[in-house]
Amino acid sequence: MSVRLATPIRALAFSLVFALGAGAVHGQQANPSAMLQDVVGFYTGTSGTVDDPRAHDLLVEAAATGDVLSRMWLARCYSRGRMLFDRDEEQARAIASELIDQVAELAVADNHEAAFLMGTAYAEGLGVEADQAMAIAWYHRAADLDNVLAQHNLGNAYRAGDGVVRDDGIAVYWYRRAGGQGDALPAFWLGQMYERGEGVTADREEALRWYRDSAGRGNGRAKDALDRLGAR
Repeated sequence: MSVRLATPIRALAFSLVFALGAGAVHGQQANPSAMLQDVVGFYTGTSGTVDDPRAHDLLVEAAATGDVLSRMWLARCYSRGRMLFDRDEEQARAIASELIDQVAELAVADNHEAAFLMGTAYAEGLGVEADQAMAIAWYHRAADLDNVLAQHNLGNAYRAGDGVVRDDGIAVYWYRRAGGQGDALPAFWLGQMYERGEGVTADREEALRWYRDSAGRGNGRAKDALDRLGAR
């Protein structure tokens, strides 16, 4: 199956010029892999504060280099309106359909970010038919390679029983893996599960520990939980 030349992503022409210029500031070219790692860090809170708006701008810059994984991340953002991008499912599908074969090749070679993106592709029907069982399989592969968002999404799946048998204990396991890497939202869910005794023995101090970790990374719901418990 041949891959067509990438359709220009709207409003990225200026960003391409910016990206090339930014990479040359110190006589170096832009490194899209490192940029994408920073994007995920700014988005999840592993680099400081969750939903840092720098994630949006840096992803635009990385995608403008033509990097396959950065562009697939852009499709993921358009798919659900993530990371301050407007929701545009048509645009998401158009981008993904051009890239899915290349992403799959990288995923089979155990690129953890590509494996995670294959999970997203099957979960949201991006370049492939939606198939939650396949999404879970790819998330497991990526999570075993220590991909933080794959671990996060497996926690969500096991807690909700989405594509798997519901198991709060397994959800706690994956949330711990993701929260331990600094992902703010799984840390909040862990606080909630320890507070309620879901999948674990109820433990107020452990709940507070995870709420504080999440709040420290900017999660507003964790801050509200600490206020409710009189622990701010």
